[in-house]
Order: sequence, then structure tokens, then C-alpha cells
Amino acid sequence: MSRVLFVMLHPGFIRYYEPALHAMASAGHDVHVAFEVTRSKLREDAAASRLAAASPRITCGATPPRPESVRLFLERSDRSALRSGAVPATRGDARVEAWESLATTVRLMGDFLRYFEPAFERASSLRDRAEKRLPRLHARIVRLAAGAGASARTTLSAVLRFVEQVIPANPAVVAFLREQRPDLLLVTPLIELGSQQVDYIKAARQTGVRSALAVASWDNLTNKGLVRVVPDHVIVWNEAQKAEAIALHDVPAGRVEVTGAQVFDHWFEARPSRSRDEFCRAVGLDPSRPFLLYVGSSTFIAPDEVPFFTRWLSRLRADADAAVSTAGVLVRPHPANSRQWRAFEAAAFSNVAVWPRIGTDFNDTDFRRDFFDSLYYCAAVVGINTSALLEAGIVGRPVFTVTVPEFAHSQDGTLHFQHLVHGDSGLVRAAASLDEHVAQLSAALAGEGGVAERDRAFVGSFIRPLGLDRPAAPVFARTVETLASLPRPDAAPEAWTVRAARTALRPLASLARTLAEDRPLWVYAARPLLNGAVRLWAAAASARDALRGSVHLGRKRSRRQLQRAWYEWTRQARHRARRANKQAARLVRGLGSAARRVGRRQL
Repeated sequence: MSRVLFVMLHPGFIRYYEPALHAMASAGHDVHVAFEVTRSKLREDAAASRLAAASPRITCGATPPRPESVRLFLERSDRSALRSGAVPATRGDARVEAWESLATTVRLMGDFLRYFEPAFERASSLRDRAEKRLPRLHARIVRLAAGAGASARTTLSAVLRFVEQVIPANPAVVAFLREQRPDLLLVTPLIELGSQQVDYIKAARQTGVRSALAVASWDNLTNKGLVRVVPDHVIVWNEAQKAEAIALHDVPAGRVEVTGAQVFDHWFEARPSRSRDEFCRAVGLDPSRPFLLYVGSSTFIAPDEVPFFTRWLSRLRADADAAVSTAGVLVRPHPANSRQWRAFEAAAFSNVAVWPRIGTDFNDTDFRRDFFDSLYYCAAVVGINTSALLEAGIVGRPVFTVTVPEFAHSQDGTLHFQHLVHGDSGLVRAAASLDEHVAQLSAALAGEGGVAERDRAFVGSFIRPLGLDRPAAPVFARTVETLASLPRPDAAPEAWTVRAARTALRPLASLARTLAEDRPLWVYAARPLLNGAVRLWAAAASARDALRGSVHLGRKRSRRQLQRAWYEWTRQARHRARRANKQAARLVRGLGSAARRVGRRQL
């Protein structure tokens, strides 16, 4: 049996792989899941505890801490994690921190640069999001190269790839892999903007460990960062993702494994937990009327979704078709974007409800059950751009969306949205206006959809490409087992050219560590002058103090000399006075004795 090390960004990724992890443990494999960030935003830590308690063959822990300098970059991407202390960091070797800073800089520049490629021409929001992670100077460099044309982009991309190859893996990561000694290293998601997980792929090469990227979700290869160092294997859901890995990330076709979307396996076997009447009464809808399910999207996709939904609902209520105007509407907020729905006044409309209630525990056992019942009993599903649309297709409900200007960045501006609306083979019926959209809903409520076979074909190709009746989790587990059983690759020794280039790039690494502060350029230019001025002022102050001390000491010494001279003179004067007094006393005594002798003679 084999030992697998699965490195995840945070425990939230457990939900993508939990059934597969249990299948691997049941097959007798030992799995250690290591998290880079301990996050509790949606109670992901509870998922980690549940996973570790499920089998003695599954253990959970933390990866080695990140250098302190990398936090300067993380502050632009996960401030909440930093405030809570969830991102571990440590002060270590200054050279290691410098290389980490350079690595983060190079990776963020490459991620930003990719969004100037023709495939991402309309991805302005993705481009802006990548730019926000970069210090301003580096962002200007990328924009200058992008504006200079395709050849300049290609040149800068080649330079960034070369520098990435030269940067050494973090020694702590190398030591961690040698300590764990896995037969296979799994990493997810790896393609986060500026991801530090690249070090694990490098360390695996250095220590002779087979590595694989597990692509977590359907949008990861198109709206995140690059696969900067290609691992030995890449595990994807379907042929569409395989094509993305080859075309957008330069992954050789022979390294890509297609297993299906294991995260959706339970939807194929799920059954409603109660009757339709019971469900409608529980959520607050009229059981006698069909209802539409509106599924909310994430913060990036729909940061201000409630105003659009209010306009959408008002248009439904004003429609001439009674089936549309009186249909129930159930809102399911996105778990990570539910707070904004507190502003929605459901009481202002009839037969409308928000479920589950805001603040419901994402990991509660009833959460998934309620969601399935919502999908199962609704007449149709409406959303902007979210994975819930895929789940609706699995359950067999017609799926609709409307392309509106406020969501252009997250619909036409993203490549993964095109999978949903692609021609006659897409899952989602997209309308260009609210009027067209409402007409589609009217037809769906009247039972005139007639595209169930098309939806089933999409689910078969996108979710379960190996067969609708073949769960993906066991396929994923067997794929991992097969990869872990392959011979270990030879540890790749570093070429002398890499070592030489690394020596030459050390000043650049130190510079990257400094520029990570993201100060204006005049600050860096003025800093040496200010430092010199401060040093000169300090030296002058020291010299002044020394001079004052010398003068003071001289004066002090002069006073002491005068005091000693005065003391000596007075001492000698007192001594001479005492001697004179003694001599005078002796003289007086002598005169007195002589007078007494003379007196006795006369008598």
C-alpha cells in the first residue's frame, strides 16, 4: 500500500475530494492532508476535524510556515486570514525570504501577463484582480510589455519562466517532503494567483517524488493563475479541462488524466427528504404554485446581486402570464456571499422566500439536504454564474440565465461561463434581455422546454465523461493509486548553469524583497539620502556631545586642580600656623622660665 501526501491551500478544498479520500483510505492507503492556511470563514476547520476522525489512515496537519516577507503579498489577497493569524509565518534566513519574495513577484507577474493573451481579451475583471496583487512597479512593467505587442509579451513570459526555474525550492518544503516520504504528492489548487505551492512541485523533483495537480473546480484553469512548473500528472474532470490544460498551461497531453467530477457524485444518488408540500411550507412558499429557484453567486461574480434580483423579481411579477407573475420564488444565497441578502425585503413581495436563512452553518447536515430538495421540487433554476447551475443540471431541472451589463465581467468576461452556454450543447439557456428571459421561463413553467436530452448529454460529457452510471470518486481514487504505484522518478540534479544563474540573480531577489513593500519609487530613491542624512546628523550629534563632554571634563578637571591647590595651600598654611604657634608658645614658656629665675635670684 502507498502513502499519499495531499497539500491543500485550506480545509475548504476537502469538500471536493472527501469521497475520494475515504475511498483511498478504504483501499488501505495512508493519506496525510496538509493545509497551507487554517481558515474558518465557512467552518472549514470542522471539515478537517471530521475528515481526520473518519479513518485512522487519514491524518491532517499544517505545512511548513511561510517566510515573513511573503505576508506583504498575502495582505493584498487574504486580509481576513492575516488579521486572524491564520497565515503562518516565520522569520528565517534572509536569503530564503529574498528568494520567496522574488518567486512571488515572478509568479504574480506571470499570472497578470496571461490575461493580456487574446483568449482573455474580454476578461477585464480577471485582469484587474490579478493586477491588484502586484506592487505597482511590477504591474507597470507588465502593462508596458503587454502594450508593446505579442513579441514583447512572449519575451517577458520567457524571462519570467526562466527566473522561475532558477529560484530554489524553499528548504523547509524540501525537508517536509523528505520527512513525509510519500509515494505520491497531490497538490490543489496550485494555480492560485502567486501560489506558493509551486515549491512543492520543485521539491518533489528535487527529492524524487512523483507529483500530481488535482484540479478542484471547473473554473480553475481559466480564471486563476498559471501552472508555472508542470507536475508529473494533472487530474481533471473532463476533456474540456484537458484541452484547457494543454492550450493555456502547456501541459503535455500524455500527463493529463480525466476522472470526472467527484465533488458531484452524491447528487446522482440523492433523494428528497420530504414531500413537496412539506418542503414548501417549511421554507414559506405556497405549495399550490410552482416555484423558481434563484441560486446566488460568489462575491467576485456578483458583488452587488440584490439590486439585480429585485429588478428581476419585479419584472416577473409584472408579466402578463399569470403562471410567471404568481410563481413562487425561492432564493438560495451563495454560502460565501450571503450577507448582502440581509438587505432584501422578502415581505415586500408575495410568495417569495430566502432559504436557508442567513447565517446557517454551511457544514450542517441539513444544508445539503435542503439544497437538494430545493432543486428537486423547483420548476426551473435561475442564476448568474455558479456551480449550482451544474448541480441543477444533474438533478434534471432546466437552467436559465440572463446576460446583463452589470455582470458582463463574470459572464462573457470569463471562459468557464462559455462551457455553460456553448451553442446548442450548453446546459444554460442564456437570454440577452429580461423580456427574452421571462419568455423562456414562461415556456418552462408551461412544460415546453423539450431539451432534457441535451442537458443529460452535457452532464455526461462535463461531469461524468466516463459514463453517467460511473461515480467519479472511485475513479479518482484508483487513478491516484495507479500513479502512486509507478516507479519513483529520479531526483533531478541542478545543472551548473542554474546554479550560476542563481548566483547572478541574488541581488535581484534582495531587490524583490525590498520592493514587496509597494512604496512609491521616490521613497526608494529618497531612502538612501534620508539614511545618509540621519547618519550624518547622528555623527554630528555624537561629535558635539563628545566635544561638550571634553570641555566639561576639562572644566571639571580645572576645578578639581584649583580645589586641590587651595586645599594644599590651606593645609600648608595651617601647618605653618601651628608650627608658629608652637614656636611662640615655646618662646613664651622660655621667657616665663627666665623671668622666674631672675626673680628668685633677687630674692
